[in-house]
Amino acid sequence: MIGQLPEIGLDDSRLTAIGALVRAELAREVDGGLPVLSRIPSTGIVKFLDNFATLAPGDRTALLDALARLGALQFFPAPLIAKAHEQLRTTDPALIRLHDGLRSQAFAYGLRYLDVRMARAAVRDPESMAHMARTRAALDFEPRDDLPELLVGSTQLHDIQTIKAPQLRKLLNSMLLKRLGAKPQKRIGGELIYEGIIGDIALRVSIIFSNLYAQIHYGVGWSVGERGLLTQRLGFGYESLWGANTGWDYLTEENAARSIDLLDELLLRLARLFERILALPAAPV
Repeated sequence: MIGQLPEIGLDDSRLTAIGALVRAELAREVDGGLPVLSRIPSTGIVKFLDNFATLAPGDRTALLDALARLGALQFFPAPLIAKAHEQLRTTDPALIRLHDGLRSQAFAYGLRYLDVRMARAAVRDPESMAHMARTRAALDFEPRDDLPELLVGSTQLHDIQTIKAPQLRKLLNSMLLKRLGAKPQKRIGGELIYEGIIGDIALRVSIIFSNLYAQIHYGVGWSVGERGLLTQRLGFGYESLWGANTGWDYLTEENAARSIDLLDELLLRLARLFERILALPAAPV
């Protein structure tokens, strides 16, 4: 899967074994019809799913293989894998196709691919709509304005009510208290940290609210302290396994509660993946 990397002291068999576990997680999601990804309230994931739907079977397989290799590297300290991660990201054909596809015009236009707050503001502003019309007149395709039904149902964009941070905070606090037994620790800049345990895995969950970009960013860190595996990577999330960021920008009053329930499910999935990784045989000395 991943070539030998002697210059950074990583064992190829270890990377291969972790990559196989990540690949199995990706396959389980795809084989099940993408039930988890399709419920994540994120424009990044909406774009990924729409792009993935266009791929031929062989290209899908190649992409999942590449994402598994990329994902395996993320379970080691960043200073050790930075060069390998960047090389893989910028030279693997499947990852290059994914990057180019997501940056194409098809995903640059269309209300479907705007975060819900920006999209709602745009359709309520005559000047924005006029500018949109002028821009679209020069396109040779019809941008997608249909919103993801699993995220917003049949509610029209004008009628969508976005969720406010205080309401989200209450939902998060309740879920994370039940799941981790954790109350939030406030950090400078408004970041909230929740620490607790799922099974044998000690987790730290970071939540950041934003008024400008994604409504929330979440990140997960874990402590293992052995075998050279990464500890406390707060930027990691389930979406990281798919090459996407963990910003959620499709949160509404209607879908917020089930989205936070989904976050609970994602934490469980990650904790179980970490447990499987820790159960791998130690690399020979």
